[in-house]
Amino acid sequence: MTQVSNTATRRLGPIAAAQEGLVTTAQLRAAGLHDAVISRWVDSGRLHPVLRTVFALGRPAAGPRARLRAVVLACGPGTVISHRSAAWLLGLREVNPATVDVICPGQAGRKVDGIRVHVVPYPAPSEVRTAYGIPCTTVARTLVDLAGSSGNEQLRDAMAMAATLRVLDIAAVDGVLANGPRRRGAPALRTVLDEWRPVAETAKHSTIRSLFEAKLLPLVAAADLPIPKVNARVRTEERVLEVDLLWPTERLVVEADSRKHHAIEVAFEEDHKRTRELIAAGNEVLRVTWRELENEPDAVFAVLRARLVARGA
Repeated sequence: MTQVSNTATRRLGPIAAAQEGLVTTAQLRAAGLHDAVISRWVDSGRLHPVLRTVFALGRPAAGPRARLRAVVLACGPGTVISHRSAAWLLGLREVNPATVDVICPGQAGRKVDGIRVHVVPYPAPSEVRTAYGIPCTTVARTLVDLAGSSGNEQLRDAMAMAATLRVLDIAAVDGVLANGPRRRGAPALRTVLDEWRPVAETAKHSTIRSLFEAKLLPLVAAADLPIPKVNARVRTEERVLEVDLLWPTERLVVEADSRKHHAIEVAFEEDHKRTRELIAAGNEVLRVTWRELENEPDAVFAVLRARLVARGA
């Protein structure tokens, strides 16, 4: 029995190493372990149950990505992480949902706790990729899936994050929508896509560093204002500063005023020093808070329009 266990351990090591430390019941059996031995390994702590038919080898599985890998293994070949879980894995969402969203061929995973199997068209090969070695839907397909299962603001946030990461491909999203049957949420998604179309090239060729900048850009276009430069460099007498948004002809600067990032005294003083330098160099500076952008966008853009007209005159 010891020889069988040692042989199985050698066989399982590389498999587990490639799977976030995880192995399946089928892989354990293929390595020469009978069910009774598998049970003893569980009792002795050599195997740690993660999901039905999935175990961590040697030590408990650690980290949220290991959980996603376990779900893919539990549901079987062809399973891809999707919807909110794919959005988190791809960096389009900050919160990792408690229930893992997947798309599976057949009925796999439908009765496993903690897994939500979505009944949607199975992704085309061009709509599947791997992230950290885990199969998931592409950014474009994920945005289409989110449109049918999330609110408009969550969809806008995901689109803005895609722009921030420079992975927003509007043509690819249009392609997913055009292929296959009509998708739930498609009208809402097209509305958000239309908001981004006028600034897609700006986003593609700019370095967008924050959600604030990404959410502000399509709103500027919707307000029928000129498209600014993002994270543009402005020379002052003392140094070269990088500003959030710049209308160079009008020499108008918009900076995000975030309580989270600017509340400490040092940051507060630096913000005011920047503003003084920019004004001394002939620029006008408008500071906008996230709350103003979320709750009073019309007022923000009325001020922006007035400043642009005044400085363009």
